Amino acid sequence: MINLLDLFCGAGGLSLGFSETKKYKIVGAVDNWKPATETFQFNHKVKSDEVLCANMDEIYDKKSKLFNFIKNIDRVDIVVGGPPCQGMSLAGKRLSDDPRNLLFKTFVEVVKITKPQCFLMENVTGLLSFENGKINHAIINSFKEIGYDTFNTYSPTIMKAEMYGVPQIRRRLFYVGFKNKVNKLVWPPKPLFREYSNKIINNYNLFDDNEDIPSPYTVSDAISDLPILKAGEGEDEVSYNSLKKIKNEFQKDMRDWFLCPRKNIEKKLYNHVSPNNTIDLIKKILKTDEGGQVDDNYADSKKWHSKKPGFTVKALGAGGGSTNRRAFHYDKNQPRGSTVRENARVQSFPDWFRFLSSKTNQMSLVGNSVPPKLAFNIAKSLSKVF
Repeated sequence: MINLLDLFCGAGGLSLGFSETKKYKIVGAVDNWKPATETFQFNHKVKSDEVLCANMDEIYDKKSKLFNFIKNIDRVDIVVGGPPCQGMSLAGKRLSDDPRNLLFKTFVEVVKITKPQCFLMENVTGLLSFENGKINHAIINSFKEIGYDTFNTYSPTIMKAEMYGVPQIRRRLFYVGFKNKVNKLVWPPKPLFREYSNKIINNYNLFDDNEDIPSPYTVSDAISDLPILKAGEGEDEVSYNSLKKIKNEFQKDMRDWFLCPRKNIEKKLYNHVSPNNTIDLIKKILKTDEGGQVDDNYADSKKWHSKKPGFTVKALGAGGGSTNRRAFHYDKNQPRGSTVRENARVQSFPDWFRFLSSKTNQMSLVGNSVPPKLAFNIAKSLSKVF
């Protein structure tokens, strides 16, 4: 098995995608937010002492719990993670003095300490151009200084989630580096689905012209089998018998419990609770066309389009908005905000993956994650170099 260490792990979207290949073993995970580490431990095959809640800047203190946690891992083959990026995001204010912009250095420090064969670092696409590319160059140079100088062959790459089986138009930046020269690596991984395009003819969005692979999954593909809810309805745990018949391969994958670490339990649908929207907001939802903006006061307050991939699932607080004003259901019989489970489906989390803590925290855990299906395809490609 390939030993994996996950930094800034969040709920564990990256780790889940890597685990699903059955080639990697999680030997450590770190995050500074308790709801994240609790959700991570609940959903992954890890022991309690393999997940640590700590600030990553403690890595420079050799007496800290974090430093000793990292040093006590017997072998790390790959370090993965996504340092917080709000200061660099196009969705935020892009504050050049935001201390979160420098957290990538703690990631580099852990790579320096553990000396893995490979690392994978994820971030927002805006990082490439932020401060005229200064942070991008700083990241590359920092890895080169500790011996990971393969960027001429494997440059930072923006990957498009819908091309890897995720029903979502999500763009993320990935840095990959190796301690030694590698062969056999296809980078970026070969797409499985066509790219979504903004070109519109006769009111329809086009996909790219690659006819050899299918069009990407849509929001309807992702969530149309879930129980119908009106505003304020739903429970955090309901019987799986309430789901409708499986309609496609994506739904089949989402309802596959084979990898669930909680064996011999009854299948339940988790986190499917609708926000209690006001009558005025419900009226706005009903008046809005699919894909349109519901509330002019919130830039990302949009109604899903049933025949298109979803727009980017975000954490709360990024670009304004709240739990009830993030994404809205396309179905006229369900005029309401999205549930945590619906957002998780659009992110490609399987149904057995349960998000803990308050509903607001659950929404952020989902939005901050790397889609597992995207991570799975990256993991398959990287496994060939070990």
